[in-house]
Amino acid sequence: MPMEREYANLRSILLGLPGVKLGSRFGGEAFFVGKRFFCHFHRGGTLLLETLVWDKVTEVVDKIPGVIPHPQYGAYGWVRLRINSPADMDKAKELIESSYQYAIGIKRVSLPKTQQARKAVERAMENFPSIRFRMKPSLKRIQVIMEVRNFKNPAKMGLQLNQAANYLRKP
Repeated sequence: MPMEREYANLRSILLGLPGVKLGSRFGGEAFFVGKRFFCHFHRGGTLLLETLVWDKVTEVVDKIPGVIPHPQYGAYGWVRLRINSPADMDKAKELIESSYQYAIGIKRVSLPKTQQARKAVERAMENFPSIRFRMKPSLKRIQVIMEVRNFKNPAKMGLQLNQAANYLRKP
């Protein structure tokens, strides 16, 4: 298969990241942080790297040359990079690093569409100043996107996000 050495190198980088595990999605290898699917490859005629970057698609596309919104799932936060040569490896590594940071630093919580839930989000904003809270419109629920503002300590980020999620679920 083309780009086999590059694939093996990127796979090794992914598996070397703290908390990243190998699993399966869409009939192939997929990479997870905890239970969160955030990255996979399509191999065949060319090597495609696809990663989840949440609502940062435009930012990532502008920052990393060659990255495009995923043709089918770009609206859901997925991007794609075609790896044509060893010269694309730096871009692929940068995309993996960005996607990993988003995977460990962003969490979504679904809450009932009630006044009590809205108030819980307001209180959480006061109690967790290092986390940015955004509410996404949804028909039947409140979708709260929580993003840690400081990416210095991955273990601490996960702990903060989990504490905030538990706070929202059981205020």
